Amino acid sequence: CLNLVRRLKLLVPLLEEIKDQVGNPLGVSGSGMDSLVSLKKALLGAKKLLKNCNHGSKIYLAMESEAVLSRFHGVYDKLNQALDGMPYDELGVSVEVKEQVELMRMQLKRAKRRTDTQDMELAMDMMVVFLKTDDRNADIAILERLANKLELHTIADLKAETAAIRKLVKHRGGHNETVQQILDLLGKFKLIVGIDETVSLDGPISTRTLRRCQSSLIPNEFLCPITLEIMTDPVIVATGQTYERESITKWLNSNHRTCPKTGQTLDHLSLAPNFALRNLILQWCEKNNFELPKKDTYPSSYTYSADLMEEISLLVKDLSSSHPNVRR
Repeated sequence: CLNLVRRLKLLVPLLEEIKDQVGNPLGVSGSGMDSLVSLKKALLGAKKLLKNCNHGSKIYLAMESEAVLSRFHGVYDKLNQALDGMPYDELGVSVEVKEQVELMRMQLKRAKRRTDTQDMELAMDMMVVFLKTDDRNADIAILERLANKLELHTIADLKAETAAIRKLVKHRGGHNETVQQILDLLGKFKLIVGIDETVSLDGPISTRTLRRCQSSLIPNEFLCPITLEIMTDPVIVATGQTYERESITKWLNSNHRTCPKTGQTLDHLSLAPNFALRNLILQWCEKNNFELPKKDTYPSSYTYSADLMEEISLLVKDLSSSHPNVRR
């Protein structure tokens, strides 16, 4: 977009010089008027394209980069064709301005042949992110790079993008797979800047800021695979995976006997505190001035007793098993 804007600015001196001449229809031939009409159509096409790029969904434009690039090339062609037959002498255009216009035409031709390295990197990053099946597997560095390239790294940017996506859905007349991919990526960008919300296309655009470090993202290994929230009481299950105690306990109490992350059957249901990871989390929080979510300090006696009895029951069952690792 910026390249096209810069090139269009080179046409301003031309338009200034021919403005007075065009005001006198008798001073311009039929072929000259045809060239001016063609130039007007090309400029209107450029204006429409720039408006779409400026107010449309940036994520959608990046996804459809090849189609968008083709539209830019179409605008370049129309501008070149309009300027190719322009009767500069008849319109009283100075030699300096004519040379400037010819320079712009050369730039337009080169732009069609050249592949922008940044565009290629953007396309590759988009492809990598969309190929990831696990939300947490998308490399944070790639997501941050994408957010910066698309200029979607502030709350205001993301509100505008949400509004643009709503318009896109309304224009396309429905919610399809492409729109869902856009919403998923938008949700990841929102987490990066610290907005915790489900991206919805209904109702007003509102945000809720997370408790977060302004300069750092929470490392993936500190997040519970079930809730994707930072762990305050990490415990290890039989498969070696670590979860937040409260989350994995609810999982086991729902009669699940597999590891939520790997799907492997658990040989036993014992939960071992992961003190090493907890210490790392506390150190990271202190270093980054991050406040851990507060847990209920005084649970009701009924809840506490029920949970305690459940843990004791599971422990007795595990200790009575024949598995040597459990008895240890």
